[in-house]
Amino acid sequence: MRAQAARLKREIEAKLANRIPAALSPIAQQAPRLHPIGNTRLDDLLGGGLPLGSVCELTGPDGSGRSSIALSLLALASIEGACAYIDVSDMLSPHSAAAAGVELANLLWVRFTAATQPRISSLVAPAESKPFGADHTSHRPIHGGCGSSHSRGETKGLAPALEQMLFYKEEQRRRKMEGTPGHPNQPLGLHTASQDQVEWERWNLRKVDETDPLRQMDRQAADAARLRAAAKTPAITARAREGKPWDRLDRALRATDQVLQSEGFRVVVLDLASVEPKQALRIPSATWFRFRRAAQESDAILLLLTKEPCARSSAACVLECSAGEAPKTQGVLGAVPRVAEVARQRTAPAVGRKAPGRATSWDTAPAWMQAAGR
Repeated sequence: MRAQAARLKREIEAKLANRIPAALSPIAQQAPRLHPIGNTRLDDLLGGGLPLGSVCELTGPDGSGRSSIALSLLALASIEGACAYIDVSDMLSPHSAAAAGVELANLLWVRFTAATQPRISSLVAPAESKPFGADHTSHRPIHGGCGSSHSRGETKGLAPALEQMLFYKEEQRRRKMEGTPGHPNQPLGLHTASQDQVEWERWNLRKVDETDPLRQMDRQAADAARLRAAAKTPAITARAREGKPWDRLDRALRATDQVLQSEGFRVVVLDLASVEPKQALRIPSATWFRFRRAAQESDAILLLLTKEPCARSSAACVLECSAGEAPKTQGVLGAVPRVAEVARQRTAPAVGRKAPGRATSWDTAPAWMQAAGR
């Protein structure tokens, strides 16, 4: 039976050799190329570091050591080539990065502040946005536009001109609808109405007084509308704009896509540590698939800093970071213990991939203490 199966396999592969070479033979898996993190404990835990051309994720609460691991990785990668740091909430400290050994000259820092939020502005100046009255000849033309003395000024003022043209047409159409068919531009009045209508209106004026419920409702609605118009609209402050995290998150995802597509960066860090998990989980899976494909083509590492895993199956390596218990005899300026546990590692052997509880711990010190040699 084995000899017959082997012969049948060779026949099938021979017939499909032109289309699919070695169709029934398993493809030899190449060992993944790893980039060291710079932390001996983590490199030993992961078998050498993080895999190149993949999406990796560091999860954990605030103060769990995610940023320290990212800066350690950037310190090694920035020596070899360019790196990028996509900072969603402008939390990166350049001084801490320089103290950790990051080459700031090779680091692209993309941050999103309140100044980068979209601003709503009117295309028409207030003086030019007044409705046209009876005297349409008082319209003041917009300078620039067609017929300019320079080619750069041909389209200058085109948007306000289109806005005014459309407003003028709408105003003219509205005025033609007023009045009787024989007098299109004359407003309605008693002299143009029939005698029956005039008598009916005069009867209503005599019979309807302030106690009429319909008139009271109309007056209350008019008063409420007058109060709403008189109330000042609150200005949108920078803090209110910062309260919309999805706007900054969407901009950060677009920037990450452009950086990965450029194929010129060794490590790209997307800092989502300040983004709530419910917002990060709104990112569709297609976005992570696209990022994984772009990282494979550019041979880069896309490192995510999140509170909870959000890349799903697109992440090749997931580390759960946490703060360990400090000894009771430790001083205020002592080293802080950190713990990292492997939640997913596709590049590990089959035995290590299924082994639960693979974790390591180490002591770390703040960047300023490392720079001072403490």
